[in-house]
Amino acid sequence: MGSVRWRREQRKAKGHPPPAASPPVAVAKPEGLPAGQSAVWDMLAPLALEQRTLTSATAFAMVELCEAIVLKQDIARILEADGLTTMAVKTRMEQDGSGEQVGEVKAHPLIAKWTALLVRVEAGLTRFRLAPMGKEIPAVEVQADEFGEFDQPLTLVKGGNRP
Repeated sequence: MGSVRWRREQRKAKGHPPPAASPPVAVAKPEGLPAGQSAVWDMLAPLALEQRTLTSATAFAMVELCEAIVLKQDIARILEADGLTTMAVKTRMEQDGSGEQVGEVKAHPLIAKWTALLVRVEAGLTRFRLAPMGKEIPAVEVQADEFGEFDQPLTLVKGGNRP
């Protein structure tokens, strides 16, 4: 077994092209996903396969991401229906037993949960390279090695057989 440089030189000498990247292997959708999570999987899985980040080893993380997205959407619907604030009622009691109720406007308690899920979803999207960056990812161009003609087989560098 030779070094990477040695194998590259052997391929070049024989005229073989470098090995092509293998096509992404489809990952089956897990059984028993609820309808909402299944719809999110159907939307995200092809994109993650294209990025080569969805594999059988990362399928569980994708399920967790789908669950977080659906839960975040559910909380957003509740917040839309209830509003972003709630009225907290406090009772002020006097020493003589009389009291009055005072209303106080507070943030909805689900806002904190929604914010935590937002962070979790963003992290999951980033893990699968699905988070928008606002710019196009440039294609990696393989440039010719300017000093390739000076590269010697590893045996010559180590003092092996000389021609």
